[in-house]
Amino acid sequence: MTTRTAKAGAAEEVAAIEELVSDLEKRLQRLSSAARREAAGASDDVGDFVHEALAKITARVRESAANMGQSVGDEASRLGTETIKKLVDEVEHRPLLMLGIAAGIGFLAGLANRR
Repeated sequence: MTTRTAKAGAAEEVAAIEELVSDLEKRLQRLSSAARREAAGASDDVGDFVHEALAKITARVRESAANMGQSVGDEASRLGTETIKKLVDEVEHRPLLMLGIAAGIGFLAGLANRR
């Protein structure tokens, strides 16, 4: 081979390599674009997942609060009913004592109103 032939062969190889590099750059750009689109879609999916999870947690907290409020209301009602029953029983069994207590409370209320 002569020097010209060797230079021409090297130039062809360099041109082929440049063409491969150019093709590789184009493919990497397409892959990068596809990856960005996928990442954007994935971030939307993550956002949706977080939104759904927070909505479920909020619903559970509200449900628990409602149940707790109902339980507290039921317990207060039960205690109020028991207290009234005990008071009625005491009035029936010890009417004079209850009358004295009521008079004492009335007297103290009257003193408090004077001031």
